[in-house]
Amino acid sequence: MDVDEVFKNSIKELNEFFEINWIENFPELVIVPDRKKIDELMGRKTEDWMVGWIGKNKVYALDSKNYEKESCHKYSEDEYSKLIKHELSHCYFLKLSKYKSEPDWLWEGTALFVSGQIKTRERPLKFEDFLEFYSKKSKYVYRESGFAVEFLVEKYGKDKLLKLIKNLAHNEKEFNEKFKEIYGFELKYENFN
Repeated sequence: MDVDEVFKNSIKELNEFFEINWIENFPELVIVPDRKKIDELMGRKTEDWMVGWIGKNKVYALDSKNYEKESCHKYSEDEYSKLIKHELSHCYFLKLSKYKSEPDWLWEGTALFVSGQIKTRERPLKFEDFLEFYSKKSKYVYRESGFAVEFLVEKYGKDKLLKLIKNLAHNEKEFNEKFKEIYGFELKYENFN
């Protein structure tokens, strides 16, 4: 697999989705050899599900050669390509949101949706916990958030999602008000089910 080609293609696709013509000062892709190096870079012992992240205009990804050995994930070229696109999409989100990343469900949900990772995940029967992840960080944010974003895009269009990201608030109360202003309904599970 040519990761540089995956990175280039992801930039092209993300430029289109986020309606940003990012043509210079791209984030750098850093392939991290193993879990020990991930822990060193993160400054802590990391969970085995963590295989990628962003920081200081860099996209970090665990080396594909150690993907299965050093994580709980199964390796495939498709999965690895989606990981790179997922992490890169966070850079686009930050650019569009003026460097805001909350709520976490929208941050991770957008990355899951635009990377295509939701296609290989189990769809929830009912939305019941994604709203718990405004500022709370947890591996459980990945269960529903991508499908919540998919719902918003498919039912109300991408433009409203981009408008929401561009207008992220400073706290949860303001975000909920902005969400209602843009979508015309309150941010409640019953409106997603």
